[in-house]
Amino acid sequence: MAAWVHLLVLLVAAVQETMASARQALPQILVIGSLNMDTIIDVQRLPQKGESIVTRLPDTGKSVPGGKGANQAVAAARLCGGKCVAKFVGQFGNDGHAETLERSLADNGVDLSACGRTEKPSGQGLVFLVEDGTVSSIVVGGSNMAWPSDVVPALLPHIQMSSAVLLQREIPEHVNFAVAQAAAVAGVPVFQDIGGEDRPISGELLRSLAVVSPNLPELQRLTAMPVGSEAEVIAAARFLKSKGAQRVLVTRGGDGALLLEPDGRIWKQPPCEVPGGQVLDETGAGDSFRAAFAVAFVEGRSSEDSLRFAAAAGAVAVSQLGAFPSLPTRPQAERLACPTAIPWSGDSGAEDDGTCIGSSTCAGGGGEGSSNVAGFPLKFGSRLNSMADRLDLWGGANDVLGWVSRQGTVKGLGVIDFNYPQHFAASGLTAEAALKALGAAGLEAGAVQMRFSKEFRAGAFTNPDDALWRRAVALTIAGGAMAQALGAKELVVWSAWDGYDYSAQADYVVAWNKTVLAFRAVCDAHPDLKVSVEYKPTDENTRFYIVGSVGAAKLLVKEVGRSNMGVTIDVGHCLMAGENPAQSVAMLGDRLFGIHLNDGHSRLGAEDGLMFGSVHSVMAMELMYWLQKTGYQGHLYMDTFPQNEDPVRECEFNIRRVKALWARAERLRTAGLDALLAKHDALGVLELMEGSGEL
Repeated sequence: MAAWVHLLVLLVAAVQETMASARQALPQILVIGSLNMDTIIDVQRLPQKGESIVTRLPDTGKSVPGGKGANQAVAAARLCGGKCVAKFVGQFGNDGHAETLERSLADNGVDLSACGRTEKPSGQGLVFLVEDGTVSSIVVGGSNMAWPSDVVPALLPHIQMSSAVLLQREIPEHVNFAVAQAAAVAGVPVFQDIGGEDRPISGELLRSLAVVSPNLPELQRLTAMPVGSEAEVIAAARFLKSKGAQRVLVTRGGDGALLLEPDGRIWKQPPCEVPGGQVLDETGAGDSFRAAFAVAFVEGRSSEDSLRFAAAAGAVAVSQLGAFPSLPTRPQAERLACPTAIPWSGDSGAEDDGTCIGSSTCAGGGGEGSSNVAGFPLKFGSRLNSMADRLDLWGGANDVLGWVSRQGTVKGLGVIDFNYPQHFAASGLTAEAALKALGAAGLEAGAVQMRFSKEFRAGAFTNPDDALWRRAVALTIAGGAMAQALGAKELVVWSAWDGYDYSAQADYVVAWNKTVLAFRAVCDAHPDLKVSVEYKPTDENTRFYIVGSVGAAKLLVKEVGRSNMGVTIDVGHCLMAGENPAQSVAMLGDRLFGIHLNDGHSRLGAEDGLMFGSVHSVMAMELMYWLQKTGYQGHLYMDTFPQNEDPVRECEFNIRRVKALWARAERLRTAGLDALLAKHDALGVLELMEGSGEL
């Protein structure tokens, strides 16, 4: 019997040794961070300052395990699905919550052998859950703040045995810094979640990270840059990368995620459908996403597949209440049908002439008539009337349809802006005929621009004759109808007559108020159409315009008070007004609906309409920078006057010039332009341009 017992003991020991070896052979994900007992409080809305409100549900206040570190450890353990193991290092408190937290982690298969214990109470999270699933939290640090001052010696063996280290910001920064440094020396990739305490992050820490992962508010706080548009998010991510991070992974809630790779490529992950079709609770969704991305990364999956897996995990998490209860399993994430990440279309390659942008190879089509050529993010349009110049180079008809046909030969042109009623009334052109001509030319309508005849020489929107004022408004509303019939997205209003020539000629207040009322009427008539004012300081027809500057235009937009009211900027008009076009773009932000590109010498109030960037090249580059930074979504319209040049070649030059300047702005941003602008360092910017060959 003793022999059999001895043999059984040896057999059990051998099995245990085999199992231990198998476990060691699996990749280990080491999560170092916080653990909290979360109290979830359902509210209709968050309270205002000094306000007390009642919960949405009478029986709310359920306590569940949570904390970003614990969430990510449990998520990693569930998502590993036997292909990896999750180890958690945190500081348990000295209260009853600690026992519950420890049991919950262990029950989910998380290795807790390296955790510490403190004489402080457990961390707590107060989670305010709004009806649409949005959460806001306040975290009480507790035991999460009680780490030894020198943590590396005890943690180093665990770090060296790991395939990845996950960090968050709900524990002291000195812990994250020491762990990241040790992991970098050991060659172990570190994933830093920015969620947690609002504090700056050092360049030294960033340089130790394989992945830094903020959500949108965190990205904005970290970079002090706007993140309202996709282009702004990418600009902020590039700024963060320029500080030393290898990869920047930005979660965007219902808009999915963006990944900026070490080589500059950008992947855009669309959102997944939420199981059940309803977002119940966002708690733990970001932790699930980041844990899943790390699991896929450790398994050697591609960036696209890692993003898809992470997005699926996040979608599963928001479909259930609570942090731990909502964390997904591997089968749940794998089963969920989720779109695959795609390369960001605005960053699909780089060429010396600016044809492509970014650092990867151009992908996709392009060519004559392409609306988005060679990966460039915006469409190009050009002044249709310029096609009436140099007819000796054109064998087609000299009318509107002939001009459309001629613009169809411009390489890279995508849209045409029509003048109303000029291009229609005089020639009898209909929307149907225009659409047919656009189709034959491989183009589409970008905008309709209002042009008022001499009938309105006393003003269109400022006319003192109420009957003529109403006629001008009605004509503009008809122009909007034409825009919609053509499939255009914008109606641009510029009047050669809305102003005055002499002092003591006009009642400025009445003229301004009439302008406000007119734009309101047009906006209300076409609520689905963008309506913009094109301002200009002076003209041979009107020496002083009622809307003569970007400041006046912005005030007009505010007083009109309609969401579809914005501004179109003309570079030449900015120069005439003594404005820097880039600053004007920055001031308008998302109310910039259109932009007309040209250049000029600005002599005696003249509008030269020269080729873009031919006079003010640095100014033109800065304009491209601010169009990127503000996330401009309209098309780029070449409003030039090639009276002596071949208008087709001139337009093609403008397109190439814009692309080159756009690419230059991107390269300078990557090289650190944002940081220099933040310091108002003019010499530093010039030296940066000089050193990179961009000056």
